[in-house]
Amino acid sequence: MVLSNTSTKNVWEDFQLEDADIEFIYTYLLEKEIPLPASDLLEAIIVNRIKKEKETILKKTRGKGKIFLPKDSYELKDELVFPAFGWKNGKVIEVRNGFNPDFSSFKVIKVQFDDGETKELACELADHSLNTPVDLIGDDPSFDKEKVLAEHQEEFLECIQATLSKNKDLVQIAGAWFPRALLVDINGGYLNLIEAILEEAKGGPMTTKDLMQQIELNTIENQKLAEFSLNLALQEDDRYDEVGPSGEVLWYLRSMEPDDVRKVPVYLQYKGNPVENPETSQYLSLFEGTLADELEENEPKTCDLSVTISLLFPHWRSGTLPFSNSLSHIFPTALESPRVRFTFRDEETGESFNGWVIRKQRYVYGLKDWYEKKGIIPGSLISVQKGTKPGEILIKSERSRQNKEWVKTVLVGADKGIVFAMLKHPIEVNFNERMSIAIPDVEAVDAVWKEREKLNPEKIFLQIGRELAKLNPQGHIHAQEMYAAVNVIFRCPPSPVLNFLLTSPAIQHLGDLYFHLKEGEG
Repeated sequence: MVLSNTSTKNVWEDFQLEDADIEFIYTYLLEKEIPLPASDLLEAIIVNRIKKEKETILKKTRGKGKIFLPKDSYELKDELVFPAFGWKNGKVIEVRNGFNPDFSSFKVIKVQFDDGETKELACELADHSLNTPVDLIGDDPSFDKEKVLAEHQEEFLECIQATLSKNKDLVQIAGAWFPRALLVDINGGYLNLIEAILEEAKGGPMTTKDLMQQIELNTIENQKLAEFSLNLALQEDDRYDEVGPSGEVLWYLRSMEPDDVRKVPVYLQYKGNPVENPETSQYLSLFEGTLADELEENEPKTCDLSVTISLLFPHWRSGTLPFSNSLSHIFPTALESPRVRFTFRDEETGESFNGWVIRKQRYVYGLKDWYEKKGIIPGSLISVQKGTKPGEILIKSERSRQNKEWVKTVLVGADKGIVFAMLKHPIEVNFNERMSIAIPDVEAVDAVWKEREKLNPEKIFLQIGRELAKLNPQGHIHAQEMYAAVNVIFRCPPSPVLNFLLTSPAIQHLGDLYFHLKEGEG
């Protein structure tokens, strides 16, 4: 008889934290005297539940008769326990001979259960699947902590995180939990002193232990609890920002963070609506190179160790990279911190400089000076990969072998009208021809961006389509080129561009990513 099919059948189904579990967590943390992550708490809860379940089963069987096994013989008035019926208790009220041509002689007992129900059961059967004695602490998978974790860890952790986050008596920092009432008191004087220390350090970042040493908080006996308490106090103070990657806590003075870290650069702001046209997603895979757009939900994820992307104008102008599906695995991230500080290293020169991952808004900041120094233009090919040191990202852009190239060029008229032309420009790094765009007058383009709220996307799409159609003899429009061109005027993911090209009555689809303005629309 297997316990998981009987008594413990529903132990792990519809798992929820009950009041008894919360009380157990509270007591467990008090005993350990240190903050613990949800994974440790989950393991402790599972062990505790298994223990309680076994105790319940033992109580049900102790002193209430023997366990029913089909192979055994029974007499009138025998008190029995039935694991197959949820460990119900019953009394034998009748015994008779049974008959079945497929079996040798056996008997049938009639049992009355404590709840009044009666059943007839066969016994004195030597060959029966339920004849294996129940082992309360045996190999039942429902009582195996490792098996339970292997099957349910992810969903159980989500449940624990969601439930504990609503409990005001427990607090979390850096992934660990502890009772609020037992925290070390961190007064305002300590926090003010830390502000001065971080100002002296040009904003940071600094570890909690370094800060504890400087404010002489390292004299408290329980250092782990003191560190947790200081982390929580800093987290709840608006002056400080936790910017460490997963597994590391680093503090920064928020007022000294770059402006484009604290707020989204104007060139990355997008107020459009998601496109509900499933047809667009099939064309995204036809884009040349790696599509990297943080606004594109349908962008495929990658696990490549090194990723090369074509730089879009908004990111070029902002000094950023997209924290998109194809790039996010390269950069350091965090469980809670909205911003993560790390280091870029130029693979060619070895020069290092600061970078920031802004997780919620999905961009990476810190490349403005590097772009200018390298002669990067919109459409340049940028490669990133993880460095050998934790929190280090290698970045490079291959030098171009040509001195000058014909490149699509943006020209802005006195009326702020946009014109595209093919002109020769000195090129310093390799680029994607579909995405490359030269910007001779950045200030003129900036002036167009200041009025972007007044622009009608549909009209801009059509206007840019006309401009691009003039640049080749066939008058064709390539969707990837149009996507890059639209982003010189306002921020837009590829799906709305594709949706326009596929659905506009003024556009004819020629196949793949090629389109054509219908006669009379140019």
